[in-house]
Amino acid sequence: MGAQKAERILKWLLVILGGMAATAVVPLVMPFAWMQRVNDALGLAPLADTPLIQYLTRSLSGVYALFGVLTIYIGLDVRRYRRLIVVIGWLTCLLGVALTVVDFAVGMPPSWSWGEGPPTVLVAGAMIWLARRVRPA
Repeated sequence: MGAQKAERILKWLLVILGGMAATAVVPLVMPFAWMQRVNDALGLAPLADTPLIQYLTRSLSGVYALFGVLTIYIGLDVRRYRRLIVVIGWLTCLLGVALTVVDFAVGMPPSWSWGEGPPTVLVAGAMIWLARRVRPA
């Protein structure tokens, strides 16, 4: 694959990934009752309405949203940030492995566990592979 094509694909991959992650701003502000409904729809144990649960769910959503906006930003100049993209790719790959282990360990539904961690590893691998083909700035 040529450098220009890799750059174009990587840009769109990062912008799409970032856009998806940025939507996590919604749970940051949505009513807790909605979170409980999602939890119930997944067939999980009741979601306790405690300060710690509120903090963890909302702060994690905020971190995802922040990651999303930053991912869009670096995706707009992949030549300039290609080395950072490789680092983020490796960290995201490790995160994907950790998410898979945690998901299965805490008893998330298999569809959730297989649909979160492994695709994260694959996308991270694509980020690394594409970034290494982009010409430096």
